[in-house]
Amino acid sequence: MKKIMFVALALLMGLASCVKDKQYPGINISNVSYAPTAVQADDDVTVTATITSFKDFTAKLVYSINEAERAVELAMTGGDGDLYTAVIPAQADGTKVNFHIEAMNGEATAVSPTMEYEVGAVAVDYTVLRLNELNGNDKFIEIYNTGVDPINLNGVYIEKDGSQNWLADNTVRIEAGEYLVLWSEDVTLDHPEVPEALIFHSGLSAKKNVRIQLFTPAGVSIDDFNLTNIDANDPAYIPAPGSYSRNADGNWYYADATPGAVNVDGTVALLGLEGGDTPEPPTPEEPDYTNIVLNELNGDTKFIEIYNKGDMDMPLEGMYIMKDDYVAGATWTADATVVAPAHGYVLLYSEDVQIDMPDYPEALIFHSGLSAKKTLRMTLFMPDGTVRDEFTRGTTGEWGQTISNVAPQSYARTPDGGDWKLADPTPGEANPATGDDIPQE
Repeated sequence: MKKIMFVALALLMGLASCVKDKQYPGINISNVSYAPTAVQADDDVTVTATITSFKDFTAKLVYSINEAERAVELAMTGGDGDLYTAVIPAQADGTKVNFHIEAMNGEATAVSPTMEYEVGAVAVDYTVLRLNELNGNDKFIEIYNTGVDPINLNGVYIEKDGSQNWLADNTVRIEAGEYLVLWSEDVTLDHPEVPEALIFHSGLSAKKNVRIQLFTPAGVSIDDFNLTNIDANDPAYIPAPGSYSRNADGNWYYADATPGAVNVDGTVALLGLEGGDTPEPPTPEEPDYTNIVLNELNGDTKFIEIYNKGDMDMPLEGMYIMKDDYVAGATWTADATVVAPAHGYVLLYSEDVQIDMPDYPEALIFHSGLSAKKTLRMTLFMPDGTVRDEFTRGTTGEWGQTISNVAPQSYARTPDGGDWKLADPTPGEANPATGDDIPQE
């Protein structure tokens, strides 16, 4: 069955978090880390954090040994700018240390998430972990283990736009060469089988700037996806039709969603990504509309079908259709919500039948009639005014003249994207493989 792309509907969702740092009036703790990251028996451990406040404050490091009920408190001292430190003294091999930071400004107290380490534990090579796929439509984040050993992710965490939104517990493990998929709390109703340990506590958008960072338990950055230059008014802007996805070359592209499976190599490089070696994208001012064609016209039930022959979803914003001698101007212009899916269709209906389809999106209504018994010219233009595709019926050049009636059949490319023929109507389904010649008089 043919894919039909309707108008994209904006889903307004609240952002919530149960693991991110709590926000307090005028005081905040961020960027907590410790060193060394592989702690040995003779190592003092320096804990560092960024603390900001509108008023004078005090800060302390609170740690416990082997989950002891009695905690030890250490005053934190300021260094460079907003950077504060404290030192946990060396402990014996096998000791498990848990710690967090508290900051008080007289009005409120900020508390960081709890972090932990084990003295003498075998050092884990977290550098083999990668952010591999980010999807703001289905709301998931995928992590890939490029290494040859399984990794327990206990303490590994993710920040979105600078705030922690996921922290792995001891149950989270990723096998060598395998994928870990995290789902947003926004879609947990659709994924009741997903354990709490694999839910991140924020939204994720396919059409906004976003920064997703992956950190070791010690707060060292492993991977950083920083999309900074989205501008919805830019002709080059492409809302992610599927995922932001890493190709086999390690660079980020637009691609179909493949949660928990090998990525499909995309062909359109991701625009606006800071850092990395992402290749230069195609000239953004000239999107490739060559796969977009008129595919079916029907003067009986009054519809126009546009087909995308390509392998990537294509935004049509700014494309327009003009009819006959063009004197009435554009009969339809695509807005930012109209996207032709890969090997799929955009189906437009005439305002003549809108009374029978009151719920049909206004963005998919064309404002003229369409006859099955008159000479006709229907032209599809690119946003810059260049003709992309055209259908004509009639040899006189005098459009709108009554000739033979072909109702209820359609003028259709057979098969999809092929030659124009007369065929049975197929709105929402693949066109026939063959058809009859279109009578011109």
